Amino acid sequence: MIRAVVGVLKREGKLLVAERPQGKSYSGYWEFPGGKIEADETGEAALVRELQEELGIDVILAKHWLDYTYSYPDKTVALEIWRVDDFTGEPHGKENQQLLWVTYAELLSLHLLDGVRPMMGHLQSLMESV
Repeated sequence: MIRAVVGVLKREGKLLVAERPQGKSYSGYWEFPGGKIEADETGEAALVRELQEELGIDVILAKHWLDYTYSYPDKTVALEIWRVDDFTGEPHGKENQQLLWVTYAELLSLHLLDGVRPMMGHLQSLMESV
């Protein structure tokens, strides 16, 4: 089982998503930024590291939000989902991945990783909150 962390960034009524780059498994699918939790890391430490590596931002305030496990045909992933409530820097694709700020309706139209689907109801509630 792979342990991974995901960061949900919300700004001006939109969520940040990233397209998986060419050369990685499931390339062309959209996901929330994040990555594997190393053996010696906490979820929060992995979140801070991954968002710096992928997006070039520094996390100021993040809250653990959800946990769930998703099984793909080739692997099972235990996901820690974090709401990133404050950060510095402007997110940009440091790994040549495309980024988009999307509304919930726009999110539904993207070719999302299947592992994102279980969090859709929670994301809708987040988008409706002030």
